[in-house]
Parts: sequence; C-alpha cells; structure tokens
Amino acid sequence: MSNFIIDFQSKQLTLLDARFYTTEDGGHVPSVTTILEAYPKDYGYFQWLKSVGEDADTIRDEAGRRGSVVHSLTERYDNGEEISLLNDTGNLQLKLNEWSMFERYVDFTTRYQPKVLISEQNYVSPELGFAGTLDRVIELDGKRILVDIKTSNAIYPSYWLQLAAYHRLLVD
Repeated sequence: MSNFIIDFQSKQLTLLDARFYTTEDGGHVPSVTTILEAYPKDYGYFQWLKSVGEDADTIRDEAGRRGSVVHSLTERYDNGEEISLLNDTGNLQLKLNEWSMFERYVDFTTRYQPKVLISEQNYVSPELGFAGTLDRVIELDGKRILVDIKTSNAIYPSYWLQLAAYHRLLVD
C-alpha cells in the first residue's frame, strides 16, 4: 500500500493503513475499520504472525487486494454487467479463489433474489465521529438487511462491531 492516497471522488484520505473521510465542512473523521484496528487481537492472531513471520505483510496485502477485486466484481454484477473468468483472448483474468468467492455471491443472489437498495455507498457522520462504506443494503422477504461482504477465512468478533457501526451510520 502507498503511504499516502487521496481519492477525491470518494473523499477518502489514506495514510499508511488508516483511512479518513472528508466531512462537508472540510474536516476528517476516521473510518470504522481504522477505529477497529484498536480492537484487541486474540492469541490466534499472534500465533499466525509467528508462523508466517516476515511474509505477514505480503499475505495481508494480498488479502486486501483480493477483497477489493471481489467487491468490484459483486458491484459490477449487481449493476448488470456480465462478468467472465476469461478475458477476450481466452486467458484467465481473475485468480480462481477470487472467482470462487464471486460465484458464492452469484449463488446467493440467484437463490434468494435480494433487491439491492444500497451498493458501495459512503456514509460520513461528523456527529458520530466516524465514517464508512456500506457494501450493500438489500431487501429480502420484506426485510432490510445490512450486508458486509467478507473474503477472509473466518468471521472475527470485530465484524459485529463493524456492522453495528454501519447500522448507526445508516439510521442516524
């Protein structure tokens, strides 16, 4: 990751691994995920760090890249774009694990036919003091459901805090 990224379109400022969103008055508030970096890591995390050693940063960066790819694929799919594993010359344009994750999303949407109400939308709240990007809000069986797409191998306790914070952004 670069040390400093400004995304004017989404009004995001990224410094090292911290992301901030610009408020309407020109101030900045941290992202939910930046705040959750302070959440204590469990024993398993430190065991993983010891086992992968100096490869930890590479593994983390690849996981972030993979998550971004899968998010992009699902958003494009929801917008009606045809997604293909192969490019125009018949070569793979995605890694098979990315395609597999995308296929799970397609299976879910095919099976349950959710209505996408919100997709990849930024919410900034100076009053709450944080911001974030909601992956999806869907309607399913007459209920509104907040969805955060995950590509990791596990669901961590901070995931529920992230959803709770996104819910606050949505309803405030």
